[in-house]
Amino acid sequence: MKKYLFIAVGLGIVACQAPQEGDGVQAIFEANCETVRSALSNFENEVATFDEYSEAYVGSETNYNPTGDSTSLEELIAGRPSWWAAYDAELQTELRLLPGVNPETNEVDGSVRYYGVWKVTKSATDSTEAKSVMVPIYASYDFDEDGKILYQQVYGDRTAALQSLN
Repeated sequence: MKKYLFIAVGLGIVACQAPQEGDGVQAIFEANCETVRSALSNFENEVATFDEYSEAYVGSETNYNPTGDSTSLEELIAGRPSWWAAYDAELQTELRLLPGVNPETNEVDGSVRYYGVWKVTKSATDSTEAKSVMVPIYASYDFDEDGKILYQQVYGDRTAALQSLN
């Protein structure tokens, strides 16, 4: 009986281990992490290159498209300047990127996830003071074969947060 218990525990430990350094999926994940870091840095620093995004990009960005429909790369690019004109965003938590899994196989697949808290600030005007709000976010990123962001999902109560600033 003890023998079976040790085997079950051993298999459980092996099954729960993260991909190893030489693993192809781990290398893809690390490259995709760099893409996410770059995209988030560009967003935070208001750099409008969008080089990290696939031309076939689809996002679930409710603050760019309040109807809840998906957002294309063209819509993302068109919406960012007005967002940046109205708000400043600063990531308040350490960026800790986590591996995602394929929902059908439950295998690590190179996708990237993160949880973070963003501070969004509406600048002061002649008649108003600056206002800020903290917005907890969970985001997930899937990538095309070229390592570009293909699909982005962002979850958080951004609508209410931004409404509180206006």
